[in-house]
Amino acid sequence: MQKKKTNQIKGLQQEIMDLKIESHRKGYIHIPFSWKRVGLFFLFLGSIGLAILNFIVLLSNYYIWHIDEVFKPTKEINQKLIGIYQLGIIPQLLFEYVLIGLVFICLVVLIKGSFSKIKKIEDVGLIYGLIGGLIYGLIVGLIIGLIGGLIGGFYGLIYGLIAGLIAGLIGGLIEELSSRKWVDEK
Repeated sequence: MQKKKTNQIKGLQQEIMDLKIESHRKGYIHIPFSWKRVGLFFLFLGSIGLAILNFIVLLSNYYIWHIDEVFKPTKEINQKLIGIYQLGIIPQLLFEYVLIGLVFICLVVLIKGSFSKIKKIEDVGLIYGLIGGLIYGLIVGLIIGLIGGLIGGFYGLIYGLIAGLIAGLIGGLIEELSSRKWVDEK
């Protein structure tokens, strides 16, 4: 009998504590803390850092490899500085594109809260927009480059990649974040 009353008292104390906690939650705004969010935030910062670092390397290689010689008029070009090694900047440009895409993917993941909440590649979303923008940018850039000539080809490729990146990011972000399904999920 005594044990039964003790259990009832503990049960009532727990209910009182739960009611106090619930009333406190209703009265105050609480920002939920999770280590997962902290990890996603640092992943986002790390991807921004990598993109910036790669851009700095890209700029230094631009000057070291004398890429600016390619864009000069024919009469001003120093033929000793022109070589096949200058094409080594193209993989770096593509890697920068991938890093910028990673930054935006990490941003969307940070907003949505999980990698599993972003749309798959089969659905129209951010990843689909990034890949479509890369392909679109390469095709348009090469077409502009073929029409404009050899020097225009490099310009066309760069402009096409930038246009594809911007179009893919904007279209992908709009499509990814327009789905309100992720807001209701916890």
